[in-house]
Amino acid sequence: MKYKIEIERGGCIACGSCYSVDPSHFEPDDEGKSALIGGETDASGSSGVFDDDEIENARNAEDSCPVSIITVTEL
Repeated sequence: MKYKIEIERGGCIACGSCYSVDPSHFEPDDEGKSALIGGETDASGSSGVFDDDEIENARNAEDSCPVSIITVTEL
């Protein structure tokens, strides 16, 4: 299954919940803000398309984000 993960990095508060819940997709940048492993990242956002079987982990990270800046969409 393919799915897309998007992060609105402008709203990220660097709490670390996403990469604590799902370290296979999310990682901190130098400022602690969320970025996608293997995704395209700039100051305003990070996005990537994945075809692994770990969409539930990504959805758990989406649900755990206290500022709701992560979106997981099935393609």
